[in-house]
Amino acid sequence: MNALLFICFIAVFVYFQGVLYKKRVFENMTITRSFDSQGVFPGDKLVYELSVENRKALPLTWLSVDEKFHNGIEFESKTNIQPLNEELYAHNFMLTLLPYQKITRRYNLRAEKRGFYQVRQISLASTNILGTEEYNIEKEIPSYISVYPNIRDLRGALIPANTIQGDFSVLRWIIEDPMVITGVRNYSGNDSLKSVNWKATAKNQKLLVNKYDFTADQKIMIILNLERLEHSLSREDINALEEAIEVCASLAVMVSEAGIPVGFAANAHLMGPAESIVLDPDTGDGHLTDILDALAKVTYFKKYRSRELLQTLVADFSWGTEVIVVTPEVSETLLADMETINKTKATIISLRETDAEVPFNLDLYYYRREGEHYEAI
Repeated sequence: MNALLFICFIAVFVYFQGVLYKKRVFENMTITRSFDSQGVFPGDKLVYELSVENRKALPLTWLSVDEKFHNGIEFESKTNIQPLNEELYAHNFMLTLLPYQKITRRYNLRAEKRGFYQVRQISLASTNILGTEEYNIEKEIPSYISVYPNIRDLRGALIPANTIQGDFSVLRWIIEDPMVITGVRNYSGNDSLKSVNWKATAKNQKLLVNKYDFTADQKIMIILNLERLEHSLSREDINALEEAIEVCASLAVMVSEAGIPVGFAANAHLMGPAESIVLDPDTGDGHLTDILDALAKVTYFKKYRSRELLQTLVADFSWGTEVIVVTPEVSETLLADMETINKTKATIISLRETDAEVPFNLDLYYYRREGEHYEAI
């Protein structure tokens, strides 16, 4: 009789614990996850933290946590890592949680490439106390990290289109004020013909150019222009776009460190919730971080034509704002679009050379990564 009662008790226990766990196994469970920084550069290390708290009396004898990460950020330890495809990999681990227990795991990660990486869903699997039935659920627990572009040393890397030598003093062409002429100097191969002082040249019988002062009211607007609309890009195209993004970031850092207000805009689609980005010229570390964060989110696909962006921006420019357009290549369309802003000083920095005729109101520079194609002067 006692044996029968024991068997009945076990059967009732098995049934009711199964019902109870099926209904409440994932109730009152709190999961948080975060990175120790909102933005890093490629090669930087960061810490990822995930906490699971069981805020109920039911113990969880087995809990499996499965989450997906992009390949642009990688775990230093490859334990419990499973590749999924070219873009994603899975990270899985298991826990045992007592009633009202909280467990926190910390992992060391390394940023590998520029991008905006969101980790959103977590898949959970658990069982009842006897392990006779498995339960599964997915939770939306978002966290994100921005990996900023690499910052390059642009000294000697920007080559005027009319010379084969690099321009060592990069800030020179950014902060000169053409309204304040302090004298003349001898012409060099780096000078534009627009700066030639023809009266002084005729008088002295040698080519002389205006020497400009520097303005305190200067503002710089950096514009990233994407030339492509296709959804299938070659590796060469992607490399060119990444270098253009790095040039924008490097210019922003350089100009900001010089104390000059700098802004940023792009005609590209962005990752994350933002539809588009226009950051008006400003100063300060916080503003520079906003620009780098925007560059981390830039995709490889054009949202609208450069003409639309340029005309919208120029209409709101204050006096002294100069435009620097960074582009993977110079097209006839871009040059035609930039002719429409002929009242604004504008410069194009291109990663590829062009045979197109550049309008008189534009300065054209080619970017060459330092040390690969020339020696800086």
